[in-house]
Amino acid sequence: MIQEILKENIVERDFYMNNIKKYLDTPLIKVLIWQRRVGKSTILKSIIKYLYQTKDIIENNFFYINKESPYFDHIRNYDDLKKEFEEFKKNTKPWKIFIWIDEIQDIEWWEKFINGYSAIYWEQAEIFITWSNSFLLSGELATYLTWRYIEFPIYSLSFEEFCIFKKESRTKDNFIEYLKYGWLPAIFKMEYTADTIFSYLLWVYNTIVLKDIIQYHSIKNVVFFKDLYKYTLANIWNIVSWKSIKDYLKSQNIHIWNDTVLNFLWYAQDTFLLNKVYSVNPETKKYFEIYNKYYVSDLWLRNALVWYDFWKDIGKLLENYVFLELKRNRYEVKIWKLKSNTEIDFIATKSWITKYFQVCYLLGSEETIKREYNSLKEISDNWEKYVISFDDINHWIDWWIKHINIMDIGKVL
Repeated sequence: MIQEILKENIVERDFYMNNIKKYLDTPLIKVLIWQRRVGKSTILKSIIKYLYQTKDIIENNFFYINKESPYFDHIRNYDDLKKEFEEFKKNTKPWKIFIWIDEIQDIEWWEKFINGYSAIYWEQAEIFITWSNSFLLSGELATYLTWRYIEFPIYSLSFEEFCIFKKESRTKDNFIEYLKYGWLPAIFKMEYTADTIFSYLLWVYNTIVLKDIIQYHSIKNVVFFKDLYKYTLANIWNIVSWKSIKDYLKSQNIHIWNDTVLNFLWYAQDTFLLNKVYSVNPETKKYFEIYNKYYVSDLWLRNALVWYDFWKDIGKLLENYVFLELKRNRYEVKIWKLKSNTEIDFIATKSWITKYFQVCYLLGSEETIKREYNSLKEISDNWEKYVISFDDINHWIDWWIKHINIMDIGKVL
């Protein structure tokens, strides 16, 4: 199996590889998480190739399980996994063991195996696991893993990665194409046409929804469940309140308990389909309960499911793109509701550093410029503040508020 991996032609995703390399040779359990088809398995293989090629490691010291492969159908629970591992140990040298389990959620009582053997081999083992679905959530890691761990959220392709996979430069046209549907690595292994791509994206969505949500949570009202998601995706980036949801349900003559709606939306967050961003009062730092937004984890998902006018929605797509870049770079993201009843699109914090961002399509008029800059001027602290747009020309710095083209956002994160 390892020899097959070594022969694969893998496009490296340096953003993740460079981050993961910092934690090699530590007793931390490395956990790769996110939804299906974002490339977690490929990154796992990249790490295997890197270690095999740069370290003095023999093949027999790699214990590799991929639950999506039929080779491992017989491993269904802890006992099967333990038996497989004990057989593997007979041919290993004890100085270092590499344990890699891909899609570990499909193995019952997996945590018993990981916790047990990480305790036995805590100085000798390099342990990596991945998962995708709602059965295992990031917030539950501390419950499942009693040993030390670090998680790596693996997102769909960034724009830079998109250009690498496409083997083209960072042009404006490629960025527009990227916003439409070019986010999953597998897209570049198929016929690159709109029909083919959208068919694939719909298949991925149905896999996430049907297998990870409907099946696991035993949802009975499937029709309403899908309609609610489409409504949420159609109104993505807008302030979401109970009134807006109730008005929608009323217009559709649908009578559903509030708890049911809340649960359905929570399931989407569990599977990394949606991201809820809270609105905060900048003075009291208190969260607003009703004025929050949802952003999609992958723009292709929304575009494949909801009829849209690209140029009409461009401002919202750019806003969602900035949100994902902030999350990819491990910022905590909130919305600020100001005294003037205006809002700051994003307040992003990381490592005790705060940055503010306003996002729009174009600064094409004096009114737009004033609107975007004036909101940031209401903030009295000295943290960095940015207006981000699709303009080719950088505008002036006003009150130390900087303007940058959205394709250059990586330079300030």
